Amino acid sequence: MTVALILATVCAPAAPGGGSRVGHGTVRETIVLSGDGGLCWKLQRTDAGWALGQAVLFGRPVGGPLRDGLMLLRNGDGRQLWLAADTVTRIDARSARLSGSTRVDGVGLRFEVEVSLEPGMAAASIRATWEVDGVLDGWEVCLPYRDVDGAEWRCTLYPFAADAPEVRVPRLTYVGVPGALIFRPDMSLVALYGIDPASDYLDPTSWTSNTGFHFASEVEAEQFRLGGPFSPGTTYSLPLQVLISDAGSATGAIRALVRDWMRLNDYTVQPLQVRTPNEALALFVEGRRRTALWYPGKGYRIQDAWAVIYMPEVPGNAYLDYLLYEQTGDTVWRQRAFEAMDFVLTAQHTDPADPNRGAIESHYDLEPGIFASTDRGGNPGLKPDMNAMAARYMLTVWQRVREHEGLDRRDWYDAAVRIAGWVVRVQNPDGGLPQVVGSPHEGRTQSVVSGRALVAFPIIRRITRDAKYDAFIKDLERFLREHAEDCFRYTGAHTDLPPEDLEADSVWQVTEYWLNKHEWTRDKDALKHAEANALFAFLMWCPKQLSWVRNPTQTCHAEQQHYLQYSNYCYTNAKIACLRRLAAFTGDALYQELADRVMQCGFWAQETEGEYIGWQYERMSDPWKGVSDDIDSKGTRYMSELALELHLQLLETGLARAE
Repeated sequence: MTVALILATVCAPAAPGGGSRVGHGTVRETIVLSGDGGLCWKLQRTDAGWALGQAVLFGRPVGGPLRDGLMLLRNGDGRQLWLAADTVTRIDARSARLSGSTRVDGVGLRFEVEVSLEPGMAAASIRATWEVDGVLDGWEVCLPYRDVDGAEWRCTLYPFAADAPEVRVPRLTYVGVPGALIFRPDMSLVALYGIDPASDYLDPTSWTSNTGFHFASEVEAEQFRLGGPFSPGTTYSLPLQVLISDAGSATGAIRALVRDWMRLNDYTVQPLQVRTPNEALALFVEGRRRTALWYPGKGYRIQDAWAVIYMPEVPGNAYLDYLLYEQTGDTVWRQRAFEAMDFVLTAQHTDPADPNRGAIESHYDLEPGIFASTDRGGNPGLKPDMNAMAARYMLTVWQRVREHEGLDRRDWYDAAVRIAGWVVRVQNPDGGLPQVVGSPHEGRTQSVVSGRALVAFPIIRRITRDAKYDAFIKDLERFLREHAEDCFRYTGAHTDLPPEDLEADSVWQVTEYWLNKHEWTRDKDALKHAEANALFAFLMWCPKQLSWVRNPTQTCHAEQQHYLQYSNYCYTNAKIACLRRLAAFTGDALYQELADRVMQCGFWAQETEGEYIGWQYERMSDPWKGVSDDIDSKGTRYMSELALELHLQLLETGLARAE
């Protein structure tokens, strides 16, 4: 079995659990493996035999020493058995092999672990393999790389937990890069502990699908657990990796860890060519022109499966249509843009006595013909972050029309300013925004990342030239730094989910915010933050083509914890444009390759013929059948939202032009 260690600086509180002990046994002998990246490994022998011992980074211990053995067997009835090695062979200065054997419930078990420090980085591989001479059932193999040390640690494991003192996932599925960030609260140490992506990790057609992850701060060190039954004639293995950073900040740690992970695994972007941007835009425009999802005088229905017009997205749709009008001269697009913008006005709270004056409702239910903010029923209430996005695009369309036609639609401008005013008024004392405002909202007033507002308000400030937004923008950034970036906890983008849920989309909104700040102010620190957020988002992406899936999987991510599927769309974010900008600002071709790959995945998800031409499917695949019975299913179709965000990026960046 191969296990690779990756550590970095982190933040951490405590939680209950059960498991390993600190510094058990008297050390009789030590073998020190030394790398050239600041990491060394002290293999230790006690009276019980050889154990993994302790990793040390630049003289600083990484957790407590693991002196009980190499791996732990756990039984369903509570029994535990540590496996210590009988023999050790030093291969070279950086690596050693440890092996041993024992009997468990009358079954012979042979095991071997190879520890190897990776050159040029603070990383180690731990190869562990085992075989049995009979059927061994009811046991699981546990693979920690350290012991608890009495210090607080935290864990972020997408999409299951963020900044958590305890994580217990009995069966892993959608983990993108299959690893967990383990960190101290002060970011003095951060570790990325995961499965080697070269393996066919978590393949549901093999025994490795029965793989879990467990961690409890100050009680149980992070570990992967692999369940049986184990049968004779098979050599079992699970390659894992650990990378370590003491950069001292979340931004520095992520940049170091992900870059080292890419080097360690020889990461490359797999090419995908579906069609050109102009061809994709042409399909979309044809489908948009004749789609049944356009409702005259109102706007575009969001998708085939939900009969609503999602109001905060209407101004974005109007903006796209007006861009099509500018490029083609076809007045149908201007007419639709104006009709949609006028419809937004009818969704706004305008009563001066209303505490929510300025806010717009989330959606217009087409069948009853009413406005509501239930968001599929799971998270009712007005949404500040979505409202901020609506204000941004309303002002953008107002400005575009005035500059292009000399027409000042002051009613659009005034409505957008009222929205912005409401968003500012509902700000929480911690500087952030609640995900939901209105009743019932018990337990949902906590602040979330609010990435749309982060992007929107500097744009609102530039268009209105009103300095009253400056303090609000500063507060949003401070909340972002302290409550998201500094503990790897991004929440709130999916407005139909609980506000505490970790999700991937706000990370790209944050990236866009920092890129804008860098472009407008030349703030080098802002560029570092943008890159760190993009690299953190990379950890949420599938790093390769999964062998049991026909549809493309590289760069896909789990959309959310409560609807597990692999998607590649841009959910109210501009990640394709962000990656292209990162490539331009940093000179790193990797970002351009990733941008091209994500863009082509978007094209792959387009419908190319029939009544749904130009529509976009919501998912790329369902590898573990999380939401369907078909691994290669593609789900529902969109003409707004997913399709909107893809093609708006093509138009705004000049990658494609309508004809």
